[in-house]
Amino acid sequence: MLADELKQLFDRSMRANAQIVARAGGVLKEAAQAARDPQRLSGKDARALLGELVKLQLDYLAQLSQSSTQYLGAVVSLAESAVAARPAATDTAAQATALSGRVGETLVFQFQIDNPNPQPVSAAIELQDWTSRSGSSVGQDSLVCEPAAAVVPAHELSTVQGRIAIDERFVPGQTYDTLIRVAGFPGRQVALSLSIVG
Repeated sequence: MLADELKQLFDRSMRANAQIVARAGGVLKEAAQAARDPQRLSGKDARALLGELVKLQLDYLAQLSQSSTQYLGAVVSLAESAVAARPAATDTAAQATALSGRVGETLVFQFQIDNPNPQPVSAAIELQDWTSRSGSSVGQDSLVCEPAAAVVPAHELSTVQGRIAIDERFVPGQTYDTLIRVAGFPGRQVALSLSIVG
């Protein structure tokens, strides 16, 4: 699991950092002893060495602290955005779009998909069969939407063109209903009502 891998990576990093800090502490201790006994450094300035080592240690700790703070801040921000309450999705059509036509005609319509999110969303059109008010049905193959799938940019609209081929399966005098669902946007749907003129 990703969480376990991250925990193991973090643990390894902390152990490695602890070993480096322990080694650095040992070097600092040696340098402090050398500062009291300049003979051990073969003529090098022990006090200057100790000062440089202390400065390196402090710089390292400052950078480690800053990097840790930035990383943890990014992790918290990501987690907050993932669990933040999303606004309730509203249906793209509160009422059915009423269309009418005769057998042999092709009707054209369009609708828009609004992406209120701060990131792009992949949307896919899901079609269903037509159902007449008397209970009979006509296959969804009579309905085509283009594009059938698209990535809707953040805070933008995407227009979908629809086409209905009214063939002999539709009975004059009947009204047929269907719902077009927009996968990727929960609750988004377009209701169509098609009356076949005799």
